[in-house]
Amino acid sequence: MTATLITNIAIFDGTGTPSFPGEVLIENARIKAVAQGGDARIDAPGAQLIDGEGGTLMPGLIEPHAHLTFPNAIDRLVRSFLPQPEEHAYITAHNARTLLDYGYTSAFSGGATNPRVEVKLRDEIAAGFLPGPRLKAASFERSVQGNSGRNSHSSGPGIEELEKFCREMIELGVDSFKFIVSGAGSVFPQNFDKLAYTPDELARAAQIAKENGKSLLGHCYSSDSIKLAIQYGFDAIYHCNFADAETLDLMEKHKDEFVVVPANGIIEAGLTKAELIPEGAPERHPDARHGLEMIDEGQRRVIPEMRKRGIRVLPGGDYGFAHNPHGREAWELELFQRKFGYEPREILSAATHGGAWLMRMTDEIGLVKPGFIADLLVVAGDPLRDITLLQNKDALRLIMKEGKLHKLSLGMTSRRAAAA
Repeated sequence: MTATLITNIAIFDGTGTPSFPGEVLIENARIKAVAQGGDARIDAPGAQLIDGEGGTLMPGLIEPHAHLTFPNAIDRLVRSFLPQPEEHAYITAHNARTLLDYGYTSAFSGGATNPRVEVKLRDEIAAGFLPGPRLKAASFERSVQGNSGRNSHSSGPGIEELEKFCREMIELGVDSFKFIVSGAGSVFPQNFDKLAYTPDELARAAQIAKENGKSLLGHCYSSDSIKLAIQYGFDAIYHCNFADAETLDLMEKHKDEFVVVPANGIIEAGLTKAELIPEGAPERHPDARHGLEMIDEGQRRVIPEMRKRGIRVLPGGDYGFAHNPHGREAWELELFQRKFGYEPREILSAATHGGAWLMRMTDEIGLVKPGFIADLLVVAGDPLRDITLLQNKDALRLIMKEGKLHKLSLGMTSRRAAAA
């Protein structure tokens, strides 16, 4: 049996309550014990002892809107957004490693430009052959306006074509279906209110998803599309930029049935990092600036209102672009505080325990609690005082996934505790 005892730490347990001094014992892949209090000690003779040097121990971060097949990372910009499949597989694996390097131990995909690559990546990580976050793989982002990328999968209108798409994705082995219900093109105002699916089509998608144990994800800008997503049991509703008062009332009524992931970083990057947007990208179009400003204004209005109503809103989404690359995902945490008024404890709880709901693992990940999988970080300093610490890879002194060390800073000590 492998045991590790982490001492000299403040513990943020993921529930949103204040941090407390203590110790954590890990045996094999799970948390065995948590001691609370400055004088509390765990008797663990023979355990590997790690001195946390006064840092903050917390659950691993969970990205609820990952796009690992989107190619760009902070240390690797890719000219083509749709590389050839052989190259794409390596790029996607690099992106997975990047997320884990920045403390993301789980990732829920919000859509893949190449779902076959993403499914295989999920399986390689799960088998221990590649480093990366625990991954839930998604279909491509289906829109009846056309295929995403160079996929040959069905994307035409009608229930028959939708059923064909679902069958193809099930055969590939995805964990979820992603539908662009409204807002195709993302930055173009003329598309914000256009519905891409009929109620009958979404009802059929929901039936297939339920019968096959798949999550249902919706790219929804307009109030009408958000209402449809709630009606048909979507697990994640992405963006929700233009929810009106009636829609917010409906969301509040059903708030335990879904999560909202607004994906603010890509909007902020489009408005503040325009010089990094490559030529030919949609954000370069003359209409895009106005669209981004409309979305930003909408998010500043609806997200604080969702917070007041207790609607679950998770930070994350839409990284992998040249102006918003992988490795910057924790920027989303800062934006939730700076733009929407969330407190760091709320944000970090949403980024850990909140994401576990979407992963369908609420009893296993997202908390520092006995019996839970040991996905843990030790941060130099206190992210409850300075949430930007999590954007600094060097501040992550320890990264542990399933009880195994992905990173142990040289500044920390590791030794055997004396036998009792």
